[in-house]
Amino acid sequence: MSSIVDPPVQSGQRLTVVIDKVTHGGAGLAYIENFPIFIRDTIPGQRIEVTITKIKPKYAEGRKERVLQKAKEEILPRCTHFHECGGCVWQNLPYNKQLEYKEDIVRETLEHLTPAEDALRKTLPGRVLKIIPSPQIFHYRNKLELSFGYESMRSETEQGKRIYFDENPSIGFHKPGEWATILPITECHLYDEQIGTMLSDVRRFMQDTKLPVYNPKIHKGLLRMLLLRRGVQTGEQMMCFIVNARKKEIEPLFQHFLRFGGRTGLASLLVVEHMGMNDKPESPRIHTLVGKSFITERLFDLTFEISPFSFFQTNTLAAEKLYQAIMQGADPSQRDIILDAYCGMGTIGQYLARYCQKVIGIESHPAAIEDALKNSGKNRIGNISFFQGRVEKLLNDQLKPGGKYAFDIVIVDPPRAGLHPKAREAICVHNPNRIVYVSCNTATFARDLGEFLKNGYELRTVQPVDMFPHTAHIETVSVLQKGK
Repeated sequence: MSSIVDPPVQSGQRLTVVIDKVTHGGAGLAYIENFPIFIRDTIPGQRIEVTITKIKPKYAEGRKERVLQKAKEEILPRCTHFHECGGCVWQNLPYNKQLEYKEDIVRETLEHLTPAEDALRKTLPGRVLKIIPSPQIFHYRNKLELSFGYESMRSETEQGKRIYFDENPSIGFHKPGEWATILPITECHLYDEQIGTMLSDVRRFMQDTKLPVYNPKIHKGLLRMLLLRRGVQTGEQMMCFIVNARKKEIEPLFQHFLRFGGRTGLASLLVVEHMGMNDKPESPRIHTLVGKSFITERLFDLTFEISPFSFFQTNTLAAEKLYQAIMQGADPSQRDIILDAYCGMGTIGQYLARYCQKVIGIESHPAAIEDALKNSGKNRIGNISFFQGRVEKLLNDQLKPGGKYAFDIVIVDPPRAGLHPKAREAICVHNPNRIVYVSCNTATFARDLGEFLKNGYELRTVQPVDMFPHTAHIETVSVLQKGK
């Protein structure tokens, strides 16, 4: 019976370590006596002081206290909020190093996390192609969500009841792990270059109107979020104020919001009712104060109407690179029928429709299906159809094998959690010749890949695409071919 070796570190212990590499999710990795310690907000080559916060049998987690020595390639971040915000983790790295690390992460994740025989698993890193960089390194985001809130919040208990004292209302981002308060920001180098001016105007609006800011602890206050969208290719901009109020309460206040109506390029000024407890509105009621209830954006020669809560790729120019990689991986012919699973508003399917006989899109969210139908009509695409429902249910019901459609190629673009096990099974039962798996989480892709390998598919290529410079997020387009 083998003895259990105690970890060489203790919770609360403070140590000095050197970061060896970055790992899936962006955390840095250091070792004490060959025992791995994961530390967020660090990069390879840094010598840091760390406090051990969590211990598991095979690894530990730590909190960076201070940097004792910078990494050799470390650079000065552009943004003044870099060390507090949490939105960018690698702005202190040259872009070529970011790309190098992302490629390495994809290779290592596939080799270590794919449930397959050792010999096969060791071949998987060799399938990873050179990463496609983002055409824009800064100011690439076409969507930004900011929270109204308080810089600090204290509470006192009076007669058994907790009373909150809100301090310094402002607008900004929630720091990682701090959902009740916000970090006020004056700049963001991932969104439009005019963000600083816009935020100054919003702060002035807050001071002038004295409209109450939302407190998530007690679910009171009016101003909740500011959603900004822009069409990179069209120049159209949207300002959307999300408020905690009904129409009869906010209608008299519309005049205050109208002060933003004269902004250059503003195509849509909206106020949205949202009384729910979650940040994301379930059934939002949208009031259009200026312009339209949407903006337009172009991908290639296609035009899309984007409403406040439409799912649309956040980096427009990199999305075109992503879709080209999908098309090359799918390699469709005019005879092929393509399934576009988890299709959202149908952008991938609408792009691929010109290269094949027919596209069938599946999406569970009704609003996304509405967007898909509307936009495919405007783009005059006649060989695409959409089904609303869960992939695993539809592939065993309306779209079951032996029915109207036999899928030659299946495109899947699931959320971060990856494919539902029954969806994997249903896809394998349909037995497509080729599967193109678009993933925003290499770890869950590796898990799903193991199942497809067991079902007779071979991994041909994995194409990383950098959609989010300065962050640890990695998009991959993987091609699985049915074995002979």
